[in-house]
Amino acid sequence: MRIIIIMLCFLFHSCNNNSTEKETGLVEAKYVMPYPVGLAYNCMTGFNTPPSHIGTFTYSVDFTMPIGTLVTAARSGQVVYILENYLDKDATEGHENVVIVMHEDTTYARYVHLTRNGAHVEINQHVIPGDTIGFSGSSGTNGGPHLHFDVTKTFEGRSDQTIPFAFTNTTSHPHGLQRGITYEAFPY
Repeated sequence: MRIIIIMLCFLFHSCNNNSTEKETGLVEAKYVMPYPVGLAYNCMTGFNTPPSHIGTFTYSVDFTMPIGTLVTAARSGQVVYILENYLDKDATEGHENVVIVMHEDTTYARYVHLTRNGAHVEINQHVIPGDTIGFSGSSGTNGGPHLHFDVTKTFEGRSDQTIPFAFTNTTSHPHGLQRGITYEAFPY
């Protein structure tokens, strides 16, 4: 009887742990803030925030950052794509400078709106959390200088569907980062 009770407790605990993603929409936190520990930036746009973070961009966050702010790797992976030739304040859709990093589970992190020639990584370079990715900017369609960060399962172009993600080293955010709140990057 004692073994049955222990097994039931184990199963109940396992089921409860799996319910977190269903309740919050977030996957297990595998990411750190995409800027250095000790710094804090305002979330200007969070998940499912019209007009820009809907549809394929539903699970995206924007951090207000001056042009030239250091952007760091949020998770370990390999750099698979770099575009950095567009000028800041070029508000043309599709003219976003970007670095894309593929993770071990074949998801992709996109660091978007970087400044011209602002990528400080190379294709095939391996990065770990905290490594320099580049510098923020105001390239392409945007509402001013900021970093757009998202995660996708595919790497086919600008319209890849974003997926839920969470950061491990900041204030708790069970439903994603919230617009108007400043998030400090805590040590990890």
